[in-house]
Amino acid sequence: MTEPAPGDEADEAAGPTMVETGRLPSAMGVAVPDTRLHPIYLVTETANTVRQAIPFIMVTVLGGAPWQVNVALFVLIMIVATAQWYVRKYSVIAGVLRVRSGLINRTVRVVPISRITALEAHRSLVQRLIGVWGLNVQSPGDGAGAVVSLASLSGRRLDELRGALESGRAHHRNPDAKLNSRSKTIRRYLAWRHTESIDTGPHVVAVLSTPEMLLATITNNTIPLLFAGALVVWFRFSAFVPERAANVMRTSVEPRGIVAVLVALVVVAIVGGVVVGALRLNRFTLIRDGEVVRNTRGLLGKQSSTIPVRRIQAVRIVEGFTRGLLGYCTLQVEVAGLGRANTNQRMLFPFVRTDRAPALIRRVLPELALPEQPLRPIPRRVWRKYYVVPLNYAYGFTLLALLLPGWWRCLAALPIPLAMVLGYFRGREARWGLDEETVVLRWRRIFARNTVIAHRAGVQLTAWTSSPFKAKAHVAGFEMHFSSGREAKIRYMVDTDALMLLHAVGRPDSVPVGPFGPEPVGSVESDPVRPDAVGSGAVGSGAVEPAR
Repeated sequence: MTEPAPGDEADEAAGPTMVETGRLPSAMGVAVPDTRLHPIYLVTETANTVRQAIPFIMVTVLGGAPWQVNVALFVLIMIVATAQWYVRKYSVIAGVLRVRSGLINRTVRVVPISRITALEAHRSLVQRLIGVWGLNVQSPGDGAGAVVSLASLSGRRLDELRGALESGRAHHRNPDAKLNSRSKTIRRYLAWRHTESIDTGPHVVAVLSTPEMLLATITNNTIPLLFAGALVVWFRFSAFVPERAANVMRTSVEPRGIVAVLVALVVVAIVGGVVVGALRLNRFTLIRDGEVVRNTRGLLGKQSSTIPVRRIQAVRIVEGFTRGLLGYCTLQVEVAGLGRANTNQRMLFPFVRTDRAPALIRRVLPELALPEQPLRPIPRRVWRKYYVVPLNYAYGFTLLALLLPGWWRCLAALPIPLAMVLGYFRGREARWGLDEETVVLRWRRIFARNTVIAHRAGVQLTAWTSSPFKAKAHVAGFEMHFSSGREAKIRYMVDTDALMLLHAVGRPDSVPVGPFGPEPVGSVESDPVRPDAVGSGAVGSGAVEPAR
């Protein structure tokens, strides 16, 4: 007979649910019955309540209240925490996740499984030592938050809940022969702590090695931010620097000059960036497990994200300035509910060679592979439009630089040449592609180059942009917006190509016909088709028809 895991006695004492007793009809049955969180939640919730009650405790201590008052206050906090743990239950019944909570004001939150866009399992160092996990459930419209957050789940409960929320995908665990040779108590404890490991197995797609992790942390934007923070702290708030560090800087570094100080701060920023990167990206592992994509990462604390493949609208290849020079990029996904603030959750793989990125995408997401044919470039006659915006900014910076005193005015010679270089690379690198399943847009910002591979049916909104000046040059822009709140766009391209993308993207049943032919047209110099309304503004998908 299988021994119950620690904390399961409370689950069994909770009694049958309404579905189990037959009082609530359910076509899909009970995947997870009413279950409480692990009792360790009492400790963590008590600590949170004590932290919130610190002002009251300080009043009683400093006010000279007898010790019995503090004891009574602590007992009250424990009673509140116990009551909150007792009433907080979760279940997966009839295809929905239910979470019940509240002492006086009872709350029942219901999330359909079909609306879940991502799952993030996480645990801090303390949770890792204890052996429990937290789980965040994302759904469209949540923004940077989570629609449901569950803390203090044992490894077995986490696997059970994730298996139920991943559309019933079964979790199979290989028995460990080493556990059978140990005592029954140790086996029970290890079974309670254990959760599925994805570090090994036939589904592993890629693992971030230690040299790549170090290179990823050095080329990340964390180090410049830490350096800027170190500059501010040292030159404005040096009185708050730890005494030992301040003594070393004053006695060994400052006498050597300002250059030595800057070098020391750069070293501090690099060390801090490497530590932060190692804690966040250590052993980043990516797998494709049936109809979900998983990853796990972290050194002291652990994080594990799960995203259903059907919820992924696009893959974004980001080539930053430093990583682009080294030939590396970052892979991200566009998922409803995971916006700009969810950097870690929407990361598909943090660091990969650019020439190997298409093969990695084909392995983990064959539904969103790059088209076999090369992407279509923007015609050279359109390139000159890419100089407009950089030059407008360059003129302003040049005028400001001319107002600087002394030799600083020489900086006025830089903005215009730099704007010309930026406009040239933006025009040369802008590309697009279209096939039966996917649409691809590539464009350059100031430093980073972005390539977005999207489902033709997964785009939330498409837009065709024009103006009198663009119309005169037979130029238009095309944009795609996703449920994550992010976008992909080519600012200037041939207007007939932009119009064709407007009609082809977002409606998978439509095939370009008529003057566009059965396949997308490429660099069209002629203008056989013109939109009816030529002017500034954005037009939604399907709102523009060719003139007859």
